Amino acid sequence: MYAQHMATVEAPPPDQPIHGQMVLLPTPPPGGFSAADLPRLIEAVDARFELLDGEVLMMAPATHWHDEVVDILKHALRRISPPSLVVATEKGIDLGTTVPEPDVLVVAREVVTSGSLVFQPSDVRLAIEVVSPGTRTKDRTLRPSQYASAGIRCFWRVENEDDAMVVYTFELLPEGGYAPTGVFHSRVKVDFPFPIDIELPEVTW
Repeated sequence: MYAQHMATVEAPPPDQPIHGQMVLLPTPPPGGFSAADLPRLIEAVDARFELLDGEVLMMAPATHWHDEVVDILKHALRRISPPSLVVATEKGIDLGTTVPEPDVLVVAREVVTSGSLVFQPSDVRLAIEVVSPGTRTKDRTLRPSQYASAGIRCFWRVENEDDAMVVYTFELLPEGGYAPTGVFHSRVKVDFPFPIDIELPEVTW
């Protein structure tokens, strides 16, 4: 009986316009919003968002593959991270009026509380972005620039290649900007931000 009543969602034909609905976003004050405004903004905006140059920026929906990879990496890193570090998800980095939210980040335990929403760049040891169809430009171009400018030493970008994880690792150069340090298909083995040796399993569900 259930199968008979299931409805499928089909994409509109290419020649038809995509309709939407108005979304009410908070109007930035003079100078824009900052990380200090996040608690109030979370109450006002009923969706995931980031701050970019003082304005609320809605986050693109993540694919199921993306969410599975975030879960895999979070738990793999938690198993081997030293006691001085915490592996977190859905937390921002305070860049003033810009607050990006990496998919996974590793931060100093001493600054983590039960109410943490954002962390200072100096407390972030690793930022990881998992690329989705709607975040390619952001994850490949904008994020590395933001994180490097903020002085975050290590950055990983995770790509989907035939539903397999491919991890691109980067370290901050003394003169600024990131230098690539490896491309990993089945196993990630690096020395920073701490000795990491993890297998990259198949992404299944």
